[in-house]
Amino acid sequence: GSYIVRAGDTLSRIAAKSGVNLTQLKRTNGLLDDRIAVGRKLRLPAAGAAEVKPLSHTVRRDETLSAIGVAYGVKLATLRKLNNIADDDRIDVGQRIALRVSKTPRPVSSANAAAPVSPPTSASTDEEEVREYVVRLGDTLSEIALRFDVSLGLLRQLNRLKKDRILPGQKLRVRPSREDEGIHIVRRHETLSGIALRYRLELSALKDINGIEGDRILIGQKLRLRQVSTATHVVERGDALWEIARAYGMKVGELKELNGLTSDRIYPGQELTLNSDRASRHAVYQITRGDNLSEIARLHQMTVAELKRLNNLKSSIIHPGQQLRVRPMLGNHNWLKQSEIRWADLQVTPRGLKRIDLGNGPYFKARPKADQQKSLNYYEGHPASPLATYKQACKVWKGFDQAIDRAGRLSRALEGWHIVLDPGHGGLDPGAVVKTYDGNGDELYVVEDEYVYDIALRAYVLLRLHGARVRMTLLSPNHLIRDNGPPSLTFVNEKNEVYNSLALNKRNRRENWPVGGRNGNLADRVRIAREAFEGIPSSRCVFLSFHADKEPRAPEAPLVLYYENRDGRRRDNPSRQFAKTLLPALGAGARTRGQNLGVLRNNPAGVKVLVELRNLAYVDHAWALRFEQLRHRDAEKVVKGVLDYVRQRQLSARR
Repeated sequence: GSYIVRAGDTLSRIAAKSGVNLTQLKRTNGLLDDRIAVGRKLRLPAAGAAEVKPLSHTVRRDETLSAIGVAYGVKLATLRKLNNIADDDRIDVGQRIALRVSKTPRPVSSANAAAPVSPPTSASTDEEEVREYVVRLGDTLSEIALRFDVSLGLLRQLNRLKKDRILPGQKLRVRPSREDEGIHIVRRHETLSGIALRYRLELSALKDINGIEGDRILIGQKLRLRQVSTATHVVERGDALWEIARAYGMKVGELKELNGLTSDRIYPGQELTLNSDRASRHAVYQITRGDNLSEIARLHQMTVAELKRLNNLKSSIIHPGQQLRVRPMLGNHNWLKQSEIRWADLQVTPRGLKRIDLGNGPYFKARPKADQQKSLNYYEGHPASPLATYKQACKVWKGFDQAIDRAGRLSRALEGWHIVLDPGHGGLDPGAVVKTYDGNGDELYVVEDEYVYDIALRAYVLLRLHGARVRMTLLSPNHLIRDNGPPSLTFVNEKNEVYNSLALNKRNRRENWPVGGRNGNLADRVRIAREAFEGIPSSRCVFLSFHADKEPRAPEAPLVLYYENRDGRRRDNPSRQFAKTLLPALGAGARTRGQNLGVLRNNPAGVKVLVELRNLAYVDHAWALRFEQLRHRDAEKVVKGVLDYVRQRQLSARR
């Protein structure tokens, strides 16, 4: 946890209030005395946890080597030896002093300890990023901003600087924390007053920003923490620079120049200035059955109060067919321009199969028995024959593929590229099943594999429209792209997806159904990739596995995983670089990480990654999957990343 120092706080009071040992609190934060500044963020060790001494300490103004030794309980001679420091004990502000030998020793000399911290590259988020920097003699704020790939405006915002004057020894935050973000998603047991206290807001201000009259809030409700002008966009997790520019009718270069950005990387909570001519741009949203103001506002990154003001609404009562002015939505099907592609034409009905229109459909020939997912454990069993199911799935798919062929092209950027899309889980394995809440606070249930499949279908269409040859690892026998009207009709856990391979289904046995886990048949997905890539240069082959896992320790943003074995000695570096290239397209907060994954191991693609598009441990992500617009946005992000990667490859080849 963490704590922001307030006026009147003392270190001993903070330790007592937090239930931690004072010495441990000081050592965790590298404090040699009890002085603390208002506004400083302190890291809190877990209450009752065993004391863990840090590996190093960064020297601040007026500190001495002997004082550091006393504070951390390390002998002066040991410090000299660990850091190769002469008997005069001379140390410099900003120098990193090793306090003990790590499990993987890495000697720190006085020469390299005082060297500037190596900044991360614009996308290197798989290693722990530097979040704070100690100013050195000769540093300027603009140089530090450039070094750590943050805008000068964000650096000022994070450190509450009114001027650009900085001093040697001053500690600057170079990455935002949770408390810097512009929104808060309400979690179980939270109260308005507690949320206001956490973000150091007046309760009345928090209510006013969000148009709340009483104290009632709902789990999953989005609260805005700042009131900004219409000429400012506050970046949320997952927002990408390219889609913000597109939503407001701006070019990326224009948005970068206006905000002093040197790359496409942006951060949650960052305030972006919009072109004043475009800032007042609005879209129109037509209300359908089951809509409510809360969810419409969340979809368009607005507060209910803002939505009411914009439309002169005196109450929250709305009616189907009513039109509302809203902020332009990020990821709003703009790639499928009506003059080029008619998305509705892709909603084909396979010949000879009855179409069944449902709120969470359409379905073909057979529909789920339930209208929505009933509970965490509800499922509908698989058909008797994998082979017959595969043949029907091929029939459904044939008409879909033909409709895409007739649709034309958005570009030829991906011609010559072969891509395999792997919707995670499916068949007998539903993946994560989680409980979420709608805008009225009612419980709903989301099944990972059903939604991941829908996103993969959308990515399939977009990749094909840009000229790629694409193959899915799984097919459904009774549906293609589905809508949710209303979004309360969640997709049902049907265990009927089959592998997209005749060879894997012709034995017609129960074990031919897709199965996950350690004893599953993940290698069959790699086998399909081998079939798809046979005879194709690996440098032109891409494998993308889509998931929406449930992992509270993972980031609340897209996570791109590349292959790395358990001891870290074998790493797929081309895929690692590909993963980094995807990050700006996936948006603020996106991360990469190496992991030993069966679907990537021995995979023949030149680049292959597993993308956790959403993290269902967070209620807002489970909420988002229910909306067609946001699933389409997720697909667009991935396709944009692939296009960026191909363009970078082409530019490198020309040099």
